Amino acid sequence: MTARRDARLAPVEALLREAMARGVFPGTVLHVRQGGQVIHHRAYGWAQVVPHRRPMAPGTLFDLASLTKPVTATAVLQLWERGALDIDRPVAAWLPAFAQAGKAAVTVRHLLTHTAGLPAWIRLYLHAATPEAAIARICATPPTAPPGTRFEYSDLGFILLGELVRLAGGLPLDRYLAAHVAPVLGWRRTRFRPPPSWRPTCAATELGNAYEEEQAGEEGAAFPWRREVIVGEVHDGNAHYAFGGVAGHAGLFGPAGEVARLGQAMLDGGMLEGRRLLAPATVAEAVRDHTGRSLGSGCGLGWRTRTGTTFMGARASPRAFGHTGFTGTSIVVDPDRALVVVLLTNRVHPRVEPAIEAFRGPFHDALYEALD
Repeated sequence: MTARRDARLAPVEALLREAMARGVFPGTVLHVRQGGQVIHHRAYGWAQVVPHRRPMAPGTLFDLASLTKPVTATAVLQLWERGALDIDRPVAAWLPAFAQAGKAAVTVRHLLTHTAGLPAWIRLYLHAATPEAAIARICATPPTAPPGTRFEYSDLGFILLGELVRLAGGLPLDRYLAAHVAPVLGWRRTRFRPPPSWRPTCAATELGNAYEEEQAGEEGAAFPWRREVIVGEVHDGNAHYAFGGVAGHAGLFGPAGEVARLGQAMLDGGMLEGRRLLAPATVAEAVRDHTGRSLGSGCGLGWRTRTGTTFMGARASPRAFGHTGFTGTSIVVDPDRALVVVLLTNRVHPRVEPAIEAFRGPFHDALYEALD
């Protein structure tokens, strides 16, 4: 997609440049749609700075990290519409081993809303060399709370959802998305495991897995960590080491313009350019707040909602929804303004920079103010 600029967003561009100067991220691509039209699509800064500088481009591919989650959820919801999977049935109906350790009552809906009682994250790859072993380890993991009683954002739940797509949909997650999601959204470059020839167009992430290695401490002392700058391979350790780059919680790569097409489809009731992704009723169920009133943090079916979240800013409408990713990615969709905002950054290059967490809310507030 070619670059375009909305002059109203000059103050927002200044914020991005100031953030790059402070080291919040080396570079970014900002894509904004309003009223179904692309009004702004520009690249800023650097796609890579170590060991050499490479400029960001409007079509740069990013490791989308947890923006993979709403895409996995889309696959699950398609299977629900087809009758191949009932989100209110126990996960164990498809994965019997999951019933162990007191999890028999956990449903697919619990996984989608991060209320299954699963831990947020464990280092599966330190003890599981294959996807099958990693799934078995999750199944054996005791819950931290009864289902439906606590919100805990969990990668493990979405790893299981990716496995349920395989079991109920008859295809591994990557092949399912290629067959049933990518064609509807017109995705040409959004995929798991981009080929090596695409790496010059990918934003770099961390210099090795330094962050995860530090977190692992002595437990990971003998693990064969990556040491080189990661480009075109998924940054997340579980997705890379345990699942070969294809997992329900992380692993997708894509450019900002294609990520925004998912947001546009959700904004338009599941339809994009005459193609149906999901039914309107399914979209409404996916983006409503299932958890905020009782559990304090807003969550739909694979999407985060306005309640209890800060990344959308204070100006986002109560009906806004979106998601973020650890690598520095985010999408915000606001039905009240017919708005889709995709901000993709490489804030983990060459090391993890936490300042993005404080940046996102004021950034979106500034963007809303500029468009008012």
